[in-house]
Amino acid sequence: MTPPFQLWQLTPDRAEEWRDIRLEALRTAPEAFGSSFDEWEDRPLEDFAARLAGCEMWAAGPAPGTPRAVASWERDISPAEPDLGWVMSVYVAPDARGQGLGDAIFARLARNAANAGMSRLGLHVARDNLRAQALYARAGFIATGGPPMLNHRGTWEIEMRRMLRQPLRVRLRSLRA
Repeated sequence: MTPPFQLWQLTPDRAEEWRDIRLEALRTAPEAFGSSFDEWEDRPLEDFAARLAGCEMWAAGPAPGTPRAVASWERDISPAEPDLGWVMSVYVAPDARGQGLGDAIFARLARNAANAGMSRLGLHVARDNLRAQALYARAGFIATGGPPMLNHRGTWEIEMRRMLRQPLRVRLRSLRA
């Protein structure tokens, strides 16, 4: 049986798809993001392509070209945590919630991050965004228990993290060392 949606990677050549869903997300759920619609609505397509070049972004929807959910991950840039990846730009359109799109994207992000050598993923989420926190908990994230932080838009956020299972070849390599 074919799933009711497909999963595909958003690469720089798919910047239009990213722009459309990103602007939708910023317009319909402004409190969930550190950026605002006003900051992005007039940016050239090259800015959206550049964002896709700097991370691994996945989309889910009825077919490639029509994303209804997205999320990305990228490596932590601090040398203190080289095995940590950060999840960002998570959005599931209201009409697509409850259909497994977010769960499928998170499974792909976790697998790919582990294959890239990450042992943990982290994210920040609005303290009051219980729906998003439930999605992240289903994906294996737990609140770190640290103090909430105030983002630059004035929203309190908590940090959640997830341990990743490393691929067998990485585990075997570390056992031999």
